[in-house]
Amino acid sequence: MPIILSGVDGIRACLGIHLGHSDWFEVDQAVLDRFDAWTEDRTASDSGGANQAFVPGSVLLALLIPMLQQIYMLEDTLNVALHKIEQLQFVAPVPTGSGLRVGATVRAVQPAGDHWHLNLECAMDCDVLSGPVMRANVLYRFRSAVVAGVPNLSLCAR
Repeated sequence: MPIILSGVDGIRACLGIHLGHSDWFEVDQAVLDRFDAWTEDRTASDSGGANQAFVPGSVLLALLIPMLQQIYMLEDTLNVALHKIEQLQFVAPVPTGSGLRVGATVRAVQPAGDHWHLNLECAMDCDVLSGPVMRANVLYRFRSAVVAGVPNLSLCAR
């Protein structure tokens, strides 16, 4: 179940806190074949033939954002969008057929004009290796619902 970060104050309260991990996701040859067919990414096919020994970095990167969405939800925000991915590092090769998960820590929340930036420090783990296989800082851009003039609705009577 994802952690709910409620607006800028809710994010600030979680600075430096590890939000948890996504579910494990097995990346087998069938997943790689579907990725290859969907993206027409021939680097996946060219790297190891019909049965690849390792998962291509493009697949790891494509899994990052959907896995992050399992960890947390932003509430009281508008226009949330992926802004950029910084300091992307592929630390170790991932064997085909292994499981992957992502962990995230709230690194910063900062104003950026009429928007805010949420910076998450992410690490992708593999079930058959020790230590992360990929690291990245993911930056989201959003507007505060309170600042945007959207009323906070409550279902509770006062």
